[in-house]
Amino acid sequence: MKRVKDINLGKKKEKIILLTILLAGLLIRLIYLYFFKDTVFLNPYLMDKHDQKTFILWAEKILRHPFYVDGKVFYMAPFYPYFLTFLYLITGGSITGILIFHAIIDTGTCFLLYLTGKKLFNEKVGLISAFLACFYKTYIVYSISILSDSIILFLYVFFFYLLLLSLESPNFKWWIITGIILGFSALAKPTIAIYLPFLLYGLFYWREKKFLPFNISHSKQAFLTFSLLIFVSGLTILPVTIRNFIIEHKFVPICSNGPANWAIGNSSDSIGLFFYPKGEILSPFSLSFWKMFLLKLKLFFVSYEWPQNMNVYLTENVIPFLKLVFVKFGFVVPICVTGFFLMFKDFKKNYFFITYTVFNVLWVVLFFITDRYRLPAVACFIISSSYFIVWVYKKLIKDKTIIFPFLSAVFIFIFAYLFDITPGPLIPDESKKIFALLSVKNIKYDLKNKNIRKVKKEAEKFYEILPNDEKSNFLLACVYYELGEIDKTIYYLKKALQINPSLEPAKRFLKDISK
Repeated sequence: MKRVKDINLGKKKEKIILLTILLAGLLIRLIYLYFFKDTVFLNPYLMDKHDQKTFILWAEKILRHPFYVDGKVFYMAPFYPYFLTFLYLITGGSITGILIFHAIIDTGTCFLLYLTGKKLFNEKVGLISAFLACFYKTYIVYSISILSDSIILFLYVFFFYLLLLSLESPNFKWWIITGIILGFSALAKPTIAIYLPFLLYGLFYWREKKFLPFNISHSKQAFLTFSLLIFVSGLTILPVTIRNFIIEHKFVPICSNGPANWAIGNSSDSIGLFFYPKGEILSPFSLSFWKMFLLKLKLFFVSYEWPQNMNVYLTENVIPFLKLVFVKFGFVVPICVTGFFLMFKDFKKNYFFITYTVFNVLWVVLFFITDRYRLPAVACFIISSSYFIVWVYKKLIKDKTIIFPFLSAVFIFIFAYLFDITPGPLIPDESKKIFALLSVKNIKYDLKNKNIRKVKKEAEKFYEILPNDEKSNFLLACVYYELGEIDKTIYYLKKALQINPSLEPAKRFLKDISK
């Protein structure tokens, strides 16, 4: 009786801890959104050459023509634009409202990581996984943005959790649901297809497992289960394939940007990062291809957050609150690698997780490296790190042994040292240039619309980050003029002219207010 009472008390305590972690994760995202809404990153309509603008305009085209959209084969994966359209409808087009839903979904990912860690290992691994995910900086940055990455992350984690459920529950219901989410995952990021060979092999490899609710030979059971997944996910994808064929009479299952992304990371002049090359595409049978592959593999594990569409380090400067969020890629990876190797002690039990981790690294390395592409792999890394932390606790506290934790710590420090690389300044000149362009557009837009509270914050932040930029000084002067602070207006106009004595708008403005 006492044992049952202790178990119930333990479960209640676990639920309270989990709820506290998830509420903290949601609160952090909402506080970050509170600051984010007053930055130049909020308005996707002003973000030329950014995916944010592409997605919001795509959603508006879907509202006008849900089937034909722009009358072309989908270039990018269409799941997020259609999902964004749904959010657009229920929020009345409010960007802040859409981002609140993003924050909730990203917190849902943290909950899924708890469930996955618990199912794979135990509740301690699950709770630590949820905690690390809730405080993972790059998750927060990309969840509060009109980008698809947090939705892709949610679907990829959800698919894997459902796969674990299906493997434990021999009935059609879970396999059908898993197939639907697999289809949605493919519609969000088609690279999940790379996992299918690993999945097929695993179904044949687990000879003692029963996957379906009737008795047939194991090989037939594995083949039928895999076929069911492919069939259901294929049906989920089919409307997009049919739509693409009707539009341009081309067989494009989901989207057409695969070759372009492949060229970015696999051309003779590729650098392994997001950079449009001009050279010829490398053959997978060439030595140059595999040299590039190894370079990208190294870049993948480097602690630096490779920017694309958003720069985490710049965002930290714009929103200092983000610096309080302490879990970073460079913290998780060294620990996770150690935990990952420990899982090989029971390879058969951990096969699906090990291969899913490898897959989430592989698909990024096959194309090119950015911080946003690493997010699904980080989900696996978080679980591996949590597993290692629990393993160390058991060795030190319960087993009273120190040798293996000590050797693991040595490996972690060596790995962290080797891959703690910053390729130049945290915020490269290109990111500053983009920030300056966004600042100019947003400040002009908000001045025109008399959004003085927001524009003051934008102009002050523009000046803070680029104090020696003539435009940051001139626009700050314009804002202070609107606020009636003439002395400050004159000061920043004069400073703008010190930087660029031939800045005609500043000359005319200073002359007018000096009369």
